[in-house]
Amino acid sequence: MMAHNPDGDGKFHFAIDRGGTFTDVHATLPNGTELVSKLLSVDPANYDDAPTEGIRRVLDAHDPMGKKHPRKTPVDTSLIGS
Repeated sequence: MMAHNPDGDGKFHFAIDRGGTFTDVHATLPNGTELVSKLLSVDPANYDDAPTEGIRRVLDAHDPMGKKHPRKTPVDTSLIGS
């Protein structure tokens, strides 16, 4: 799901709800666009931690400089607002 909020501040913002089966990731992109995604809370064949993977996926798909954010590397927190 995607919505646009014209008040983007140039940073990514995240709200994450980790449940027993699914982890929901609500992200506000630097331009103010909002999106929601869902991934399995436990999927050891693909990632170690669902919230980190959710953030990584958003950064990877929407980095304003086109930078890639591969798994098993630290998340670039300079792109994330408070």
